Parts: sequence; C-alpha cells; structure tokens
Amino acid sequence: MNLLGIAWRNIRQRPLTSALTAVSLALGVALVVATLVTGRIVQQAFESGAGLGYNMIVGAKGSPLQLVLNTVYLISKPIENVGWDFYEEFLPAARRADGVDGKYAASTGVAVPTCMGDYYRSFRVVGTNSDFFGRLTRGDGEPFRFAAGENLRDDDFFAGVIGASVADTLGLKVGDPFAPTHGADDGKVHDPFHVVGILERTWTPIDRGVFVNMEGFYLQDGHAKPLPDGVEPEVATTVAADGQAPQGPAPLPASQREVTAILLETASLPGLPPELTAMGLRTAINEGRDAQAALPVAEIRQLLDLFVRPLELVLLMVTALVVLVSALGILISMVGSSLERSRDVAIMRALGARRGHVLATVLIEAVLLAVGGGLVGWVLGHAIVAAIGPWIAASAGVRAGFFSSAPEAEVLLVPFLVLLAILAALLPALAAYRTDVSRWLQGPG
Repeated sequence: MNLLGIAWRNIRQRPLTSALTAVSLALGVALVVATLVTGRIVQQAFESGAGLGYNMIVGAKGSPLQLVLNTVYLISKPIENVGWDFYEEFLPAARRADGVDGKYAASTGVAVPTCMGDYYRSFRVVGTNSDFFGRLTRGDGEPFRFAAGENLRDDDFFAGVIGASVADTLGLKVGDPFAPTHGADDGKVHDPFHVVGILERTWTPIDRGVFVNMEGFYLQDGHAKPLPDGVEPEVATTVAADGQAPQGPAPLPASQREVTAILLETASLPGLPPELTAMGLRTAINEGRDAQAALPVAEIRQLLDLFVRPLELVLLMVTALVVLVSALGILISMVGSSLERSRDVAIMRALGARRGHVLATVLIEAVLLAVGGGLVGWVLGHAIVAAIGPWIAASAGVRAGFFSSAPEAEVLLVPFLVLLAILAALLPALAAYRTDVSRWLQGPG
C-alpha cells in the first residue's frame, strides 16, 4: 500500500473524529469564502455606478460623497436644489428659450436634470426627461434597452419608466398607474403616473429606480419653488427635447423650477482629452457660489478605500481566526490518536518503512483532511452567497449567485490550507518520526 493509501486508511479508522475535524474546517472556509465573495459583490455594487454614461454630477454645495450616493445609488437624502437657470447654463442655444448658448455649453456633451424627494413603496422616484434613457448609457456602456414599452416622451407629463427590480418586486406592467408619495412612503400621495416602459435589468442602481417625467413631477403639490411675496409667476417658456412646445397641462414656469442634480457627460474639446475638460469644468463650477461638481469615480474610490475595504479586512481577519481554530482541530485530532498511531508506526517500521515515510504519511493525512474540508467549505460558502443572492440583487442591484467569486483571493485558499495543515500536523508527525519501535513491539512488562 502506498503512503496515500495508508493516510486514507488512518482517516477511515477514526471516522467520527476525522469527520468533525473536516466539518469544523469546512465551516471556517465557508465563512472565509462567503466574506470574500460578498466583499467583491459590495465593491461591484459601488463600481456599477461609475459607468452610467456621465462623468460628473453637479448639485448644491455640500458633501460631494452625499451627492454621489443620492444621485447614483439612490440612497441618502438630497442636499439641496439648484436653480433651473443654473441648469440651463449647460444647454446649447437650441435647448434654451433665449436661443443663446449657456455658460458651460461648450464643455458639455450631455446634461440631464434630475429631481428627487418622492418615493413609491420604498423605491426612490426620480424626475427627469427622455435624455436619461435616450442619451446616457447603462453600466456596461451600452444603451438602455426596454423589456417592455418605451422611453419617456417629454410631452407625456405623467409617464413613468421603472427599473427591473421595481417591476419584479411590485408586479407593475406597462399601462399600470402608480402614485408616488411626498418625502417618504407614508407622505402625501401625489397624482398618479402611468408606466410606459420597463427597463431590461442592468445590474446597477438603475434597476431600483422609478423614473417619471419631470414636468409631471414639478406639477405635484409641494414641488414648486416658492416665489417671494409680491412676485407673480412667469409664463412657462420651457422648450421640449424635440424642439416642439409640450402638450397637455401647462408646465411649471422656469422661475419656480429647481433640480436636485445635473448628470453631465463632458465634451471633448479640440486637442484636449475629455478628462482634462472635466477637470477644468469642475474647477470652474466649484469656484462659484451656485453649485458643486463631483466626479463619481473619484468619490466611489474614496468610499471604497475609507469604509468598504477596511470593513472587509476586519471581517476577513475574524473568519481567518475561525479557520485557524479549525486547524487546531487537526492538531488535536492527531495528538489525541497518538497512542494508536504509535503502535501503527511501530508496525510500519518493523515491516521496513523508513522514518521519512512515517513522517510523510502523517502529513499527507493532515493535507487530505484540509483539502477535503476546504472543498466542502468552498462549495458551502458559494451556496450561502447563492442563497442570499435574490436579497442582494433586490437591495443592491447587483448579480449574486453560486458562481459569483473573488478569484484573486480564492485561488490562495488551497495553498494556504495545505500549509496550515502541514504546520498543524508537524508536531504529531515529528512525534511519529521519533517513535521508539522496540518499546511498542515488546508489549506489556
């Protein structure tokens, strides 16, 4: 019988002890794998908002991170609003009522306004226009596609487009009405909108959004900017995206309009890369008093570095301690069977086995327990992620399943377990190596 066969026989001779040792190691590995994969999923959740077709967000002065969290990930609260006239500074002459290019129009490729403050059954409601899905892109750089229906029309004031997670959770279909609530789920109920489109799943925060025509959003109670005493509201002069006058109810006049954030895709000026244009535009906006400009990628990277990665490291250290405790089980298992092992070793030596063979057999036995428990733990860890995958998808808008992985870290598990098993078995292996053959073969007396 070769050394591998002998090591396997030793494991089978102690089925309960060997099984408990392998199970304890498997549980530790499962926790490590689940932590690594979940950490990668969290990172993907944040990074998924970095490629949505815009490279800058403009909003009220305040925390740039809060602006990004609220605008990109639809979490946190809006800081404040900026005036409609400031939004128009990013528009070309053809999109402005006065027919004059805005102050920042030359540096702007696409400018999409968003308005927030309402909810629909725990999902954030975003007021915007048809440019959001017509000119921006989704997380993979591809244009938005609709699983059913179509994009917003700027002249359909009470139209809405919903993300895939919203449709799956609430069961809404094209044509169904829905009435947002003001400020919170239990806030004042607004006028109803109707679903005109359901987006294909993007695996980004977009899946958790309810997007409505901003013209209808403005017409809801409490959404108009109050005018100073004695000032009469002006007649609306808004120009629709297609250059035509909007149909239906009269839109809110510009003097009473505000936007929560402006999503910008900066233009590439002749001879300059778009990144340089973005930096120059950001500096110009931040030096003014009206608003601030935030770069989503930079804020996301800072968030990951300051919060997500340290938390992931702490969790990983805790689970690594669990694995170390499980490795002690290998040591205890082998030390506990030292008496039986000494007799087996004496017989092996009497049959001609060398000390090196005895040492290798004990180490192989430990490696078998570690690899077996590790493989079971790897499967169990991915099964845990798969079990909570639907909840992660609904909450974070990212894909999570059995085959979600953190390959750079998981590939190190096998050599780590083998090394850990060898270290844990080194003491009993040396004890077997030094076994006194004559003592164990003489018998009692």
